[in-house]
Amino acid sequence: MPQKASMNNNARKYNRYNEVDERILALFAENKEKAFRLLYDTYYLPLCLYSVQFTGSTETSEDIVQNLFVSFWDKNSHTTISSNLHAWLFNAVRFSSLTKVQRERYFSLDEMEEESYSPIDDFYDEEELLQKRNQLLTELKKLPEQEYNVLVKIVLEDKKYKEVAEELHISVNTVKTHLSRALKMLRRFNMIEILILFNL
Repeated sequence: MPQKASMNNNARKYNRYNEVDERILALFAENKEKAFRLLYDTYYLPLCLYSVQFTGSTETSEDIVQNLFVSFWDKNSHTTISSNLHAWLFNAVRFSSLTKVQRERYFSLDEMEEESYSPIDDFYDEEELLQKRNQLLTELKKLPEQEYNVLVKIVLEDKKYKEVAEELHISVNTVKTHLSRALKMLRRFNMIEILILFNL
């Protein structure tokens, strides 16, 4: 039986918001394409994870985040943001996700927001983060092996669907299915917030 993928300790990533935001915004003044690539690489997955809390669907959330980045590029949104880039991004994704779910499932915005976690301006000291990491590990151990491997490789090791599919000898669609099932389970136990923290 293959070994489960190892989980890197990314505990110190939780406090990178402001530092990365400043670097991205400064880079936009020098090279828009490089700045946008850094923006995308830094925030794409955390924003998708955040959106999943509302939509319950990885594919829907990916579409929402992709559309946000397209709009950000087309409208030169960086010219209107002087600070708190992460707050702007997470708020935009929250609004789009809530609007999508409300339109399709007829939930009220208040009901959905009560069930969600917002990473904006949420910081933890080392002890709190260690406790949350242990919580996450406990829940991950409950996942079926293939779902665990897919989630760790994509979310924590930042690998692409195709790359994971080749490593595990399964189709890309099967990778997406395993990831969706894993996230749904973690969503039920409010573990998505910890994944976001460890991915920033």
